[in-house]
Amino acid sequence: MRFGRHHHANPLALVKPLKIQERELSWLTSEQITELLQVIRDRCDNPHVEIITLICLATGARWSEAEKLKPTGLRNAVITFRAEGAFCADYGRAGSQDPPTLEKHGQPNSAITSFRRALAKMTVQLPKGQAAQGLWHTFASHFIQNGGNIVTLQRILGHSSLAMTMRYAHLAPDHLQEAVRLGPAIKYQNQT
Repeated sequence: MRFGRHHHANPLALVKPLKIQERELSWLTSEQITELLQVIRDRCDNPHVEIITLICLATGARWSEAEKLKPTGLRNAVITFRAEGAFCADYGRAGSQDPPTLEKHGQPNSAITSFRRALAKMTVQLPKGQAAQGLWHTFASHFIQNGGNIVTLQRILGHSSLAMTMRYAHLAPDHLQEAVRLGPAIKYQNQT
Protein backbone atom coordinates (compact mmCIF):
# COMPACT_ATOMS: atom_id res chain seq x y z
CA MET A 1 0.00 0.00 0.00
CA ARG A 2 1.49 3.29 -1.04
CA PHE A 3 -0.85 5.81 0.58
CA GLY A 4 -3.76 5.22 2.83
CA ARG A 5 -4.42 3.66 6.17
CA HIS A 6 -2.67 0.76 7.76
CA HIS A 7 -5.19 -1.62 9.36
CA HIS A 8 -2.85 -4.03 11.14
CA ALA A 9 -1.38 -3.92 14.61
CA ASN A 10 1.87 -2.04 15.00
CA PRO A 11 4.60 -4.61 14.27
CA LEU A 12 6.99 -2.74 16.57
CA ALA A 13 4.61 -2.45 19.52
CA LEU A 14 6.38 -5.17 21.51
CA VAL A 15 9.90 -3.92 20.78
CA LYS A 16 11.35 -2.21 23.81
CA PRO A 17 13.20 1.02 23.17
CA LEU A 18 16.95 0.78 23.43
CA LYS A 19 18.53 2.43 26.42
CA ILE A 20 21.59 4.25 25.26
CA GLN A 21 23.98 4.72 28.10
CA GLU A 22 26.01 7.86 27.69
CA ARG A 23 29.70 7.24 28.16
CA GLU A 24 31.34 8.68 31.20
CA LEU A 25 33.11 11.95 30.52
CA SER A 26 36.73 11.65 31.49
CA TRP A 27 39.19 14.49 31.54
CA LEU A 28 42.66 15.17 32.84
CA THR A 29 43.51 17.37 35.80
CA SER A 30 46.30 19.95 35.51
CA GLU A 31 48.70 17.52 37.18
CA GLN A 32 47.70 14.74 34.78
CA ILE A 33 48.19 17.07 31.81
CA THR A 34 51.72 17.78 33.06
CA GLU A 35 52.35 14.03 33.43
CA LEU A 36 50.99 13.31 29.94
CA LEU A 37 53.17 15.97 28.32
CA GLN A 38 56.23 14.65 30.17
CA VAL A 39 55.51 11.08 29.06
CA ILE A 40 55.08 12.29 25.48
CA ARG A 41 58.38 14.24 25.59
CA ASP A 42 60.33 11.41 27.20
CA ARG A 43 58.92 8.27 25.65
CA CYS A 44 56.86 9.00 22.55
CA ASP A 45 58.10 7.67 19.23
CA ASN A 46 56.29 10.21 17.03
CA PRO A 47 57.52 13.84 17.02
CA HIS A 48 54.07 15.17 16.07
CA VAL A 49 52.20 13.88 19.12
CA GLU A 50 53.29 16.67 21.47
CA ILE A 51 52.24 19.54 19.21
CA ILE A 52 48.92 17.89 18.31
CA THR A 53 48.24 17.29 22.01
CA LEU A 54 49.08 20.91 22.88
CA ILE A 55 46.79 22.21 20.13
CA CYS A 56 43.91 19.99 21.29
CA LEU A 57 44.34 21.04 24.92
CA ALA A 58 44.65 24.74 24.08
CA THR A 59 41.79 25.02 21.60
CA GLY A 60 39.30 22.19 22.10
CA ALA A 61 40.04 20.92 18.59
CA ARG A 62 39.38 17.32 17.74
CA TRP A 63 42.49 15.19 17.18
CA SER A 64 41.80 14.94 13.44
CA GLU A 65 41.44 18.73 13.12
CA ALA A 66 44.74 19.37 14.90
CA GLU A 67 46.48 16.58 12.99
CA LYS A 68 45.40 18.04 9.62
CA LEU A 69 46.37 21.61 10.55
CA LYS A 70 48.89 23.10 8.16
CA PRO A 71 51.65 25.56 9.17
CA THR A 72 49.65 28.33 7.49
CA GLY A 73 46.88 27.65 10.03
CA LEU A 74 48.95 29.22 12.83
CA ARG A 75 49.72 32.90 12.56
CA ASN A 76 50.39 35.32 15.44
CA ALA A 77 49.18 32.82 18.06
CA VAL A 78 45.82 32.44 16.26
CA ILE A 79 44.95 28.97 15.05
CA THR A 80 42.53 28.83 12.13
CA PHE A 81 40.86 25.47 11.55
CA ARG A 82 38.34 26.47 8.90
CA ALA A 83 37.57 29.58 6.91
CA GLU A 84 34.69 30.68 9.12
CA GLY A 85 36.31 30.19 12.51
CA ALA A 86 39.47 30.91 14.42
CA PHE A 87 40.58 30.37 17.97
CA CYS A 88 43.11 32.57 19.73
CA ALA A 89 45.16 30.37 22.01
CA ASP A 90 46.74 31.77 25.17
CA TYR A 91 49.90 29.69 25.35
CA GLY A 92 51.43 31.64 28.23
CA ARG A 93 48.72 30.33 30.54
CA ALA A 94 49.49 26.76 29.49
CA GLY A 95 53.06 27.15 30.70
CA SER A 96 54.93 27.75 27.46
CA GLN A 97 56.14 31.15 26.28
CA ASP A 98 55.66 30.60 22.58
CA PRO A 99 52.93 29.02 20.51
CA PRO A 100 53.81 25.63 19.05
CA THR A 101 55.93 25.77 15.92
CA LEU A 102 54.26 23.84 13.16
CA GLU A 103 56.99 24.75 10.69
CA LYS A 104 59.59 22.57 12.42
CA HIS A 105 57.24 19.59 12.36
CA GLY A 106 55.85 19.79 8.85
CA GLN A 107 52.66 17.97 7.99
CA PRO A 108 52.18 15.24 10.61
CA ASN A 109 51.47 11.67 9.73
CA SER A 110 48.90 9.73 11.73
CA ALA A 111 49.98 10.06 15.33
CA ILE A 112 47.00 8.69 17.26
CA THR A 113 48.58 5.27 17.83
CA SER A 114 51.67 6.87 19.37
CA PHE A 115 49.41 9.06 21.50
CA ARG A 116 47.52 6.00 22.77
CA ARG A 117 50.82 4.32 23.67
CA ALA A 118 51.87 7.44 25.60
CA LEU A 119 48.54 7.43 27.47
CA ALA A 120 49.07 3.79 28.40
CA LYS A 121 52.32 4.76 30.15
CA MET A 122 50.57 7.22 32.48
CA THR A 123 49.47 6.49 36.03
CA VAL A 124 45.87 7.48 35.17
CA GLN A 125 43.89 5.71 32.47
CA LEU A 126 41.07 7.13 30.37
CA PRO A 127 38.16 4.83 29.52
CA LYS A 128 38.64 2.59 26.49
CA GLY A 129 37.97 4.44 23.26
CA GLN A 130 38.44 7.91 24.77
CA ALA A 131 42.10 8.57 24.08
CA ALA A 132 41.88 11.63 21.86
CA GLN A 133 38.34 12.45 22.99
CA GLY A 134 39.75 12.77 26.51
CA LEU A 135 41.67 15.87 25.36
CA TRP A 136 38.43 17.36 24.05
CA HIS A 137 36.70 16.67 27.37
CA THR A 138 39.73 18.07 29.20
CA PHE A 139 39.51 21.36 27.31
CA ALA A 140 35.74 21.63 27.82
CA SER A 141 35.90 20.72 31.51
CA HIS A 142 38.68 23.19 32.31
CA PHE A 143 36.96 25.87 30.20
CA ILE A 144 33.76 25.59 32.27
CA GLN A 145 35.58 25.16 35.61
CA ASN A 146 37.50 28.36 34.90
CA GLY A 147 34.29 30.34 34.36
CA GLY A 148 33.77 29.93 30.62
CA ASN A 149 30.35 30.52 29.10
CA ILE A 150 28.39 27.41 28.07
CA VAL A 151 27.19 29.01 24.80
CA THR A 152 30.75 29.99 23.90
CA LEU A 153 31.84 26.41 24.62
CA GLN A 154 29.06 25.12 22.37
CA ARG A 155 30.43 27.24 19.51
CA ILE A 156 34.04 26.24 20.15
CA LEU A 157 33.20 22.52 20.21
CA GLY A 158 30.89 22.81 17.22
CA HIS A 159 27.91 21.21 18.95
CA SER A 160 24.70 21.68 16.97
CA SER A 161 22.58 21.80 20.13
CA LEU A 162 23.16 23.33 23.52
CA ALA A 163 21.81 20.14 25.11
CA MET A 164 24.98 18.30 24.03
CA THR A 165 27.17 20.94 25.66
CA MET A 166 25.11 21.02 28.86
CA ARG A 167 26.77 17.82 30.08
CA TYR A 168 29.67 20.06 31.11
CA ALA A 169 27.49 22.62 32.92
CA HIS A 170 27.65 20.88 36.31
CA LEU A 171 31.39 21.54 36.37
CA ALA A 172 30.89 25.30 36.62
CA PRO A 173 32.05 26.24 40.12
CA ASP A 174 29.26 28.70 40.68
CA HIS A 175 26.50 27.30 38.51
CA LEU A 176 23.94 27.24 41.33
CA GLN A 177 25.00 30.59 42.77
CA GLU A 178 24.78 32.07 39.28
CA ALA A 179 21.20 30.79 38.95
CA VAL A 180 20.25 32.46 42.22
CA ARG A 181 22.06 35.69 41.34
CA LEU A 182 20.56 35.98 37.86
CA GLY A 183 17.10 34.64 38.67
CA PRO A 184 14.19 36.86 39.67
CA ALA A 185 14.44 38.60 43.02
CA ILE A 186 11.75 37.18 45.27
CA LYS A 187 10.88 38.70 48.60
CA TYR A 188 9.46 36.33 51.14
CA GLN A 189 7.65 37.40 54.26
CA ASN A 190 7.05 34.87 56.97
CA GLN A 191 3.34 34.70 57.80
CA THR A 192 3.35 33.92 61.54
